[in-house]
Amino acid sequence: MRLTQSLKNLFWDIDLKELDEKKHADFLVVRIADKGGLEEVSWLKKKFGKNKIKQIVRNSRNVSAKTKNFWQVI
Repeated sequence: MRLTQSLKNLFWDIDLKELDEKKHADFLVVRIADKGGLEEVSWLKKKFGKNKIKQIVRNSRNVSAKTKNFWQVI
């Protein structure tokens, strides 16, 4: 999977070569939505779309309340 350098910094603990966008979409969305900045969230929206992101964030137990509120508003 090709990620920008700023995204790679969010996934320091895993082997990016084994990360599959479709198979690991929930993991990607949760990590970026919760820990990413504007650049990373922009990449996320282009890749998955706001509706998919909102759905994943809403159903995840691994997202902070602050992040859930943010995605609920936008």
